[in-house]
Amino acid sequence: MKITSSFLPPRVSRLQAQLMAAGLCLAGFAPFASAQTAAAATGASSTASATSTTTSTTTSASETTMPEVQVSAAPDKPESLKQRANAGALGSHAEIDTPFSIQSVSGEEIEDRQAKILSEAVKYDASVTSISSSYGTHPATLAVRGLPLDDLNGYKVDGMANVNRGVEMPLEMFDRIEVLKGLAGFMYGFGSPGGIVNYVTKRATDTFTFSYDQGYSTDSVFKEHIDTGGRFGKDKMFGFRFNVVHEEGNAGEGDATINRTAVGLSLDAQLTKDLSVTFDTIYQQRRTSGGVDIITSTKYAVPKPLSGGTRLYSDGSYTDVDYKLATLGVAYKIAPEWQAKIAYRYSDSVRRYAKDQYYISSNAGDYSDRISSEYHSYEFDDVQATVEGKFNTGPLQHEIVLGASSMVLLSNKSVKTPKTVVGTGNIYDPTIFSADGIAYSGGTFGDDKITQQALFASDRITYGPWSLLAGVRYESYDEVGHDSATSGATNYHKSPVTPTLALMFAPRSDLTFYASYVEALESGGTADSSTANAYQVMAPIKSRQYEIGAKTDHGRWRATAALFRIERGAEYTNSANVYVEDGKIVYQGAELNASVDVLRSLTIDASLMALSAHYRDAADGVSGNRAVGAPNYQAALQAVWRVPAVHGLYVQAGGRYLGGMAIDSGNVHYINPTMLFDAGIGYRTIVAGKLVTLRANITNLTNHHYWTYYQENYLQVGAPRTLSLNARVDF
Repeated sequence: MKITSSFLPPRVSRLQAQLMAAGLCLAGFAPFASAQTAAAATGASSTASATSTTTSTTTSASETTMPEVQVSAAPDKPESLKQRANAGALGSHAEIDTPFSIQSVSGEEIEDRQAKILSEAVKYDASVTSISSSYGTHPATLAVRGLPLDDLNGYKVDGMANVNRGVEMPLEMFDRIEVLKGLAGFMYGFGSPGGIVNYVTKRATDTFTFSYDQGYSTDSVFKEHIDTGGRFGKDKMFGFRFNVVHEEGNAGEGDATINRTAVGLSLDAQLTKDLSVTFDTIYQQRRTSGGVDIITSTKYAVPKPLSGGTRLYSDGSYTDVDYKLATLGVAYKIAPEWQAKIAYRYSDSVRRYAKDQYYISSNAGDYSDRISSEYHSYEFDDVQATVEGKFNTGPLQHEIVLGASSMVLLSNKSVKTPKTVVGTGNIYDPTIFSADGIAYSGGTFGDDKITQQALFASDRITYGPWSLLAGVRYESYDEVGHDSATSGATNYHKSPVTPTLALMFAPRSDLTFYASYVEALESGGTADSSTANAYQVMAPIKSRQYEIGAKTDHGRWRATAALFRIERGAEYTNSANVYVEDGKIVYQGAELNASVDVLRSLTIDASLMALSAHYRDAADGVSGNRAVGAPNYQAALQAVWRVPAVHGLYVQAGGRYLGGMAIDSGNVHYINPTMLFDAGIGYRTIVAGKLVTLRANITNLTNHHYWTYYQENYLQVGAPRTLSLNARVDF
């Protein structure tokens, strides 16, 4: 028997880990392992990114004959910049070839980190800030470059519309998460200039796979998950991927509870060599408690941060969300360099809640507790058709994308949404009231209907190392809103033409420089219930972005850098407590992301954002101030060490600096910077012929107390120290 394996590159792909584990077992840790066992282990992965060559060795009859395995890294690892990313109307391109800042987090990294919520998955990108608790009524809410993403337009699944308001997506269903930073108006239409989060669905595996994992988190949350996939039929023309997960128990956030069940199915059929069909569906039922809003006032001091384990919410408070999505897609290869695609997406979510809001009423931390109850549903119908192709005109190569889309969003809410003050207390010794008897009623009414129809086209013209990208999108945007069941309609109509223009220079295949300009529109905000014009819907906001950057990928190290300027119409609560659109906010900043294999067994990832964000041409007392929720600096660092002496064992550690920020437009109050630390350990081995992966992770290692910013004058308690354990078996 002879086994040789190279040291692994930065992140261990599943196949590489399995090969290492096989080597470990053959070295004596699992004496009953056989060649067939090792082969089965190597076949279990759906995301294999290693290459291997196998030769047989001859031994005496008394010895076990085993193959010799040589492992090396594939040139295009899932984490590399050469991985293709969805760029909406621009089509799919390698990240290094896009004139925008994009960061991807692979499914394997999400698993190794045991991230069950979006903010945990993307937390080591310094440009991204979590702005809501997982247990509140607005989970999975992020800010990018200091700008909150649009709940209804800023989160996509496979590049198409997805309801995110109130929905914490089941990460177990996705192969990776992409964050496109900055304006995406041309690529995706209306949306926040902060960027786009795109969830990429798991697809069928080439060989049959089946895995089961079970997890535990502080204080007593248990999770079970099955993931299986494969291909069948003549020439394996049919494929499937099926995931089901259940999570239930009491979490560490003040005994907050969770009860979650999610099911995902992805099917595909290669009907002919040119025609393929896909069908994807996800259903999730999520029941939680916790996530109290702390609503501050410029009159009183911001309370000192509380422990994430503090119980605040009333008995009987809850947030229940039912979510579903279904997508049917058809792709046809018109010619060797031309393909047509059409897809239809339906998604909806129904959110019901009774939640607490603590209104701070003194410098000593006194508050009044208001419980509100509401029903709200959102329903998307989305159709998109594209034609992509290439052709040459003399020395110029053209990559064309032509497309059309139609999207309708219907929003319904309860007619009566009580907001009842149940009592008072002090935040440092909270009084627990009851939400019983406080419930929405009176049926529902259509409070909003948004119709977006678009035509778009882009041409990427390449001449040697130079590329010029020009694109234009025509959007017809109509919104009909109602403040109440009896109020008249408020109508908005816009027909913007949003261009994008980018110049790229790639002197080598591993290096790209770019400069880009983008314009975009986004839906206006809605005045908060605490303002004098509560629930008033604002007009759409225009933004523009200038960005220059560089990207390089040398295998052993990768880096991206960008300088950006975003000009966005400003919305804020003025001194008369009226929510207004007035002036603009200018965001100027720099980003740097790098990943370096310091040793073959040690990888360090670093991320840094420096940001200046200020109001311009706004009201007195606001103009010149820092933009709310925009940190001056943020940084993140994580290290992964694959222990050379013990194959299959890895240790990871990370730290994040979350910048301080203004929480009101008058800059009366700020929240302080925060340092958070995480640590984890994992081990992969073969047990009884099956690949077994064991993981343990701790987030907020020092149990630091901190606030997270949600929106102007709204704070939430930061998550406490949390221990997560997981055991996975690949059969």
